[in-house]
Amino acid sequence: MTRFMSKTPNFDTKLKAMLVAEQIGERTCAISGEKWQFDEREMRWCRQFNTPVSRYSPLTRLKWLSAFRTSFEIFWNKHAFTGEPILTYVHPDIKTPIVSDQEWHNLDVGSMPEYQREVDLTRPMLDQFRDLVSVVPMGARREWKNIVNTVGVGMWDVEDCYIVFSTVGTKRAMYTYYCLEGSEDITQSVFVRTSQSCFGSTHIDRCHSCTVAVESRDCINCAFIFDCRNCEDCFGASNLRNKKYVFFNEQLTKEQYQERMKSIDLSCRSTYKEYYQRFIDLIGSAAFPENFNMNSGDSNGEYLTDCVRVTDSYYMNKCTDCAYNYGSGGAEGCYYLSSAYPATNSWMCAVLLDCSNVKYSAMCGKSRELEYCYNCHDSEYCFGSVGLRNKKFHIFNRPYSEEEYWKKVDELKCAMLDRGEYGEYFPLDLSPNGMQFSMTPILYDVEVDEMKKFNAPMYDPDRGAVLAPKKTVEEAPLNSADVPDCLKDVDPSLWVAKPFMDQKVNRRWTVVPKEFEFYRSHNLPFPEEHYTSRLRRQIQMMNLPLREVVNCAACHKSITVGKNKTFTARKVYCTDCYLKYLETK
Repeated sequence: MTRFMSKTPNFDTKLKAMLVAEQIGERTCAISGEKWQFDEREMRWCRQFNTPVSRYSPLTRLKWLSAFRTSFEIFWNKHAFTGEPILTYVHPDIKTPIVSDQEWHNLDVGSMPEYQREVDLTRPMLDQFRDLVSVVPMGARREWKNIVNTVGVGMWDVEDCYIVFSTVGTKRAMYTYYCLEGSEDITQSVFVRTSQSCFGSTHIDRCHSCTVAVESRDCINCAFIFDCRNCEDCFGASNLRNKKYVFFNEQLTKEQYQERMKSIDLSCRSTYKEYYQRFIDLIGSAAFPENFNMNSGDSNGEYLTDCVRVTDSYYMNKCTDCAYNYGSGGAEGCYYLSSAYPATNSWMCAVLLDCSNVKYSAMCGKSRELEYCYNCHDSEYCFGSVGLRNKKFHIFNRPYSEEEYWKKVDELKCAMLDRGEYGEYFPLDLSPNGMQFSMTPILYDVEVDEMKKFNAPMYDPDRGAVLAPKKTVEEAPLNSADVPDCLKDVDPSLWVAKPFMDQKVNRRWTVVPKEFEFYRSHNLPFPEEHYTSRLRRQIQMMNLPLREVVNCAACHKSITVGKNKTFTARKVYCTDCYLKYLETK
């Protein structure tokens, strides 16, 4: 018996008949046209969560959900009540009212009649829901607690940070995505844990004073390293364990290494670009393991750490009995989720924080038994609601008695089922950041033509451009090619806090004074492009959640691995062969 059967009897009867009529077998995705298998596992989930069979393939559903997952975008928008400029992840062309996070935390929309709606069973539920989203204010940056002198999106316990995203427990970071767990002084880096004084790094853990470290752990004073563990004073290295004084995989003495390093000045862009390209070539010839999972032997996917029975998932930590998940920690019994910290027994959701028994919802926290809810917190038994806090038995933000609530939910879900609406996720015009500026195009390599198949609106990427901590008078953009090659020759009065244009993505950008000081103190070059271009390139050096079948480069057996957009001709070893390969290094 499902959780809702005794509460919504008419809906349950209708849905049960539908599921009885369903046949196991091949399906065609209604958006992508790809073939996919509706199998016993999917049928079990449909019965468990009391939901109809989806018209979409698993991959399409993950792309859709991740469109509600912020990436690393921030814009100038207007405050809903004052009209003053406000920094937010909501693009200025998206019709969602924006207020400061402090104002939102103090706003009780569930008690305000202007934000409540009657249920109209003759209208599509999602149309009524869209009307509500268009008027209920949303916090600008999803700031939760202990935000000190920081500008970013999706944060708590952060201090002295600038333009950071999905960042927790971090100090003095700039331009980061998923920088977590006590990291400090991190710039232009993604998927970082417990690291200090690192730049340009990708998926690192417990590293210190590293420049352009990729897929590495427990390394100190290294630069341009790939898949290294417990290494120190290495420059240009791949697949190394417990090494010192290595220069592009050549073992040197301490004296030889120090002498060679004297001639390298990475603060000159020409030098930095030379070694960066050598590093890319080095990775291209290096060995890739079957996956970068750790302690997750009974699971499959990529970047799984301490997981149990997790399948078809990506970047998961301490999760159990989950499938088709991205970016979750502590999730259990969840399917088709894009980011949960944590969640239990939830289905088809994006961005949950400490939730249970939630379906078809987005950006909800510390709540349970929600359906089709958006940005609701500390609430339970709500349907089709937006921006609620500490509420129970609400539909379209209007309160009901418990008996009235279940009667109305039964009627509404029956009407949705009859229209083929129940089981559909939120339309993409309700994504607060837009698919275009979400994790979908980054993780799943989705281009504009594919976004149009989702009916995803497209927005001007230069609208609301962030050029400095405060909105400044518009200036004609400078050309980054005119900036002196070496940082010591860069006059900050001419080039810092000035607008540049990244022509490839039609985005303006700038270098703020604290960023320039970081480059100066860490001997790094002046950048040449918008920070989102830099971060996107770094993420796409990682394996992606897209899967492909390859042959092990050693034993030639067939293995399923995550695709890599940057290193398409890489050598991949199965787990056993990779461990043997490391012994030869």
